[in-house]
Amino acid sequence: MTLDTFFKKFDTFAGAPNAVAKIRELVLQLAVQGKLVEQKHSDGKAKAIFSDGLPDEGECRYEIPATWIWIRFASAGEQRLGKMLDQKGNRGELKPYLRNTNVQWMRFQLDDIKELRLAPEELEEFRLQPDDLLICEGGEPGRCAIWRDPHQEMYFQKAIHRVRPRKGILSEYLAICLRVDAQNGVLAKKFTGATIKHFTGRSLREYSIALPPLAEQRRIVAKVDELMALCDRLESEQQERQEKHAALARASLARFAEAPTPANLNLLFHKSYTVPPADLRKSILTLAAQGRLVEQVPDKLKLKSDPNSDFSENEIPYPLPLGWKWKRLGAISEFVGGSQPPKSKFIYEPKDGYTRFIQIRDFKSDSNLTFIPSNLANRPFNADDVMIGRYGPPVFQILRGLSGTYNVALMKAIPDKDLITKDFLFYLLQEPRIQDRVIADSERTAGQTGIRKPLLEAFVVGVPPLAEQRRIVAKVDELMALVDALETQLATARTSATHLLEAVVAELSSL
Repeated sequence: MTLDTFFKKFDTFAGAPNAVAKIRELVLQLAVQGKLVEQKHSDGKAKAIFSDGLPDEGECRYEIPATWIWIRFASAGEQRLGKMLDQKGNRGELKPYLRNTNVQWMRFQLDDIKELRLAPEELEEFRLQPDDLLICEGGEPGRCAIWRDPHQEMYFQKAIHRVRPRKGILSEYLAICLRVDAQNGVLAKKFTGATIKHFTGRSLREYSIALPPLAEQRRIVAKVDELMALCDRLESEQQERQEKHAALARASLARFAEAPTPANLNLLFHKSYTVPPADLRKSILTLAAQGRLVEQVPDKLKLKSDPNSDFSENEIPYPLPLGWKWKRLGAISEFVGGSQPPKSKFIYEPKDGYTRFIQIRDFKSDSNLTFIPSNLANRPFNADDVMIGRYGPPVFQILRGLSGTYNVALMKAIPDKDLITKDFLFYLLQEPRIQDRVIADSERTAGQTGIRKPLLEAFVVGVPPLAEQRRIVAKVDELMALVDALETQLATARTSATHLLEAVVAELSSL
């Protein structure tokens, strides 16, 4: 496959995460390896003044065309750091200057320009000229851009390297080399500093690049510009499609929320766009909690209407169906925290007289099992019990499926069997309204205290009759299974697109 064919078939790979970004990386990689444009005999051989010696053999990282040469960056042009900032020592007129925050990849951010004092004899030394390549020494070391403006007076400070290319070397080609090696980790090996990284002048001088003849440099730069513009267009088209699909998804969710009929349900699983599975789950749980997911069926066992005398008006978020009652969570469920036996009692293999000790992590992985003596297992729970993760992130995980005894990071929700089933409570606690309130409360306390049980107990929820709870749970189970299938389908499609993209990139890279 050629690169042109690759672009024509982009829709085949568009589902892969960061597809356009990977294409950009590929284009730049091919550019510096001599695989992006053809070599021409008439171009001759690349020439350079080896001002700092030839690169070591280990610095020649890949094979290059016969007309190319490896050079150290010191041979690419005149290099120097900018003016030292010294408020007391600097003298002269105030002049505009660039900091490393002003230098972005291949562009400048000029809406926040500072000034420094420069003496008359320093003006020529530190003033920028067209085609000067500016490279960040710190911040994001190696990030670079080319100064173009011959009329705007501008200088640069010591956090920036300025490189003025020698005759026969293009600033644009040097910038491509830096961008590639920033992406693939080559530059990072040159940085100094344990926490704050720096790209020192010495490291920059010793950094090696592969240099083509000048005519080929021009063809490479032109081709990169052409393909990057195409990437910009693809990215824009992707963004436009995503915005349209998001609008359709929001409309479908709103329509289903207004009337959760089978026809409107089908719109949520439409082939031409995808409603995010997380949004689907939130919508389903919200409708379930509001009594709008299943048809109301007359039932002689329905609860009487609640006059709401125990609740303030701002605690009642929406009207309930006839027969439902507002209840505080603490009135329909008891919340029991776990216990924490000493670690000296832990063992890590099953043994008679021991019970499995469950922590939050165990709901995600069966590795690192823990057991404690059964006489210390004073917080028993079964696989169908509703458990709550008290700490995080994320806090307020609603969990099921394991059995044993549990630690202080978990809390068991024990429903009043006359008022609510375990299954309905499991879904009710996941209602976004409750989730958002508890998480917000935890964030206000910096997440240190976890879930405050009084807040949870005081939360007001709608409770339907038991028969209707069972119908709601059956419907939620059905819809969640559809969402799970959709999520699996989306993940499979993304994986397939990613593998295909990786295979094509590998093929093109090896040409």
